Amino acid sequence: MGTRDNPVRKLADSLQVLADTVNSDNPHIKVSDLVQFCRISYTAIFYFGITVKFPDLDPQTKVDNFLEASKKYDTIQDLVESEIKNGTARDNGSPCRTLARLRRVIDLAREVLEQIFTSGRVAAQSIEGNSQPSSFDFTLLRKNSFVETFAVAYEQVFVPYPGWTAGECFSLSVGLSKNIVLAALEELPPPDLLLKILNEDEDSVKEPIHKYINAAKVVLQYIDSVFLSTETGAEMLRTI
Repeated sequence: MGTRDNPVRKLADSLQVLADTVNSDNPHIKVSDLVQFCRISYTAIFYFGITVKFPDLDPQTKVDNFLEASKKYDTIQDLVESEIKNGTARDNGSPCRTLARLRRVIDLAREVLEQIFTSGRVAAQSIEGNSQPSSFDFTLLRKNSFVETFAVAYEQVFVPYPGWTAGECFSLSVGLSKNIVLAALEELPPPDLLLKILNEDEDSVKEPIHKYINAAKVVLQYIDSVFLSTETGAEMLRTI
């Protein structure tokens, strides 16, 4: 198989850049790095021709939002602290609100990938007939629906927020209704064909998926710490 250079690997690498700065001697996330991550994120979404199915999605808005913010703020900590201090954090379209919503999108992708690995391990374990931890078998996911996987992840990420229905919370964070996303997932190719499109195999694809999951945990924890450092920020995580 030739050189693997696809949006999934680029997305994992981009998120790893954010995680690496968090794990540095001076933990931080630069707003400019967040801009790059957003650009790559939506490239990954559109890679399979999903743009036509998502006519209401305007990814450029989030990119432009953070790009403009990067001219004023070096790090997301500067951004959140300054906007809360200035009383603009809750304004519609504020970079601070966009960051809180992006956090949930990153978390949703992490949960989806973890559900995929859990499903693969459970299926393999069942076939092997033992209760010991089993290696992940991507081929077994061909029997499972992306819609089912997404639905479980959706409940895990968006249901816990008080004051909003899960659907309202999802729509605000992603910019799409749950039904639109589910309809698009129904039209995605089966996993084995996706592997061919990505120029991956059942072993190689585990690397970028694991990288994304592990990097996401680091990035999400840091974003939470930034918001939770103030009462206003903590409330924003719960309600926006």
